[in-house]
Amino acid sequence: MKTIADIIKEGYAHWNEPERLAAIGAELESRTRLSEARTFLERSIALAPENPEPYTSLAFAYFRDNSSQSEDGEKTFVDGIEATNSDVLKAWYVAFQEDESIASLLIEEVKNSDDLAVQFTLAGSLLWRGKADESYDLYKKTLALVPEGTAPKGLDSYCSNMCWMISQKPEINLENDVLPHVKNIIKSSPESYGNRVLELQVYQALQNWEKVKETAIGILRAFPDEETTMLALAIAYEKLEDHDHAIIWLNRAIGAKPSFVRARVNIAKIYEKQGKLEIAEEIMREIPVANPGYNFGKINLSVFLYRNGKQDEALEIFRTAYAKLKPWEKSGVENSPEGKAMMEKI
Repeated sequence: MKTIADIIKEGYAHWNEPERLAAIGAELESRTRLSEARTFLERSIALAPENPEPYTSLAFAYFRDNSSQSEDGEKTFVDGIEATNSDVLKAWYVAFQEDESIASLLIEEVKNSDDLAVQFTLAGSLLWRGKADESYDLYKKTLALVPEGTAPKGLDSYCSNMCWMISQKPEINLENDVLPHVKNIIKSSPESYGNRVLELQVYQALQNWEKVKETAIGILRAFPDEETTMLALAIAYEKLEDHDHAIIWLNRAIGAKPSFVRARVNIAKIYEKQGKLEIAEEIMREIPVANPGYNFGKINLSVFLYRNGKQDEALEIFRTAYAKLKPWEKSGVENSPEGKAMMEKI
């Protein structure tokens, strides 16, 4: 059993060990403790700037943080490439390079690498760039080179993205083509939350809610304060029409991380479906108080208010919050029916 506090304590106990700090920082980033992750990842880089491992996790600890700018994450990749000349970092940077000509140059640099991690990473970056067919072909080509029973670096990217691509590629068989690799990844490092959650993703993609419930309960035995797993468990209970247990686990998720917006959104939706609009609204109005820097949470609140007849207030909140969203957050709003409807009003 390992809690967030245990991981942080371990980090300070190994303050002068760059590889250990890189692993600890990566674990904290996977568990959305982003400022703490940056503390250990930046220390790891300061001790061993030639090691490419911590740069990717540090970049995502910036990308995912409401208080930082996306430029901070991109700069981390640039700094990492300059310090290490790592093909893995170059492959990652393809995903975030807006200039198509520069992205093409980076792809040319790394596409013939013999390193499986480079090829898996490049496949993921191609997917991020909207090139799903190229990504899928490269994933399958690289997977064919993986020795049976092994879990090379980058294999987790294949497993995670196959779950995402299943709606576009019906030929993907998650149980046969992905789950065995997930088992190998977990076996290689069972103490990693990032590895354990891959199994959860597979069952979520399969919409096998009984297996989601079973897997989430198992993860929580090892990581008892993992709020995103509590959310996954609550969603499974809701899908199984056990709303009482869903509400219990959503409340536990909020208790584990009081700023957790998605848990509030989900618990409010349950109460809204039950016709308990006053309770639902009370919970939604907690969002900008509990997490004032999270502008997408304010979008969630505005959508709720708009849907429930408070259009003027909703549009005022929406207008202010939308202007502060990061580019990929704006895309999420623009691609939702409710978001489109509200954008037409502002």
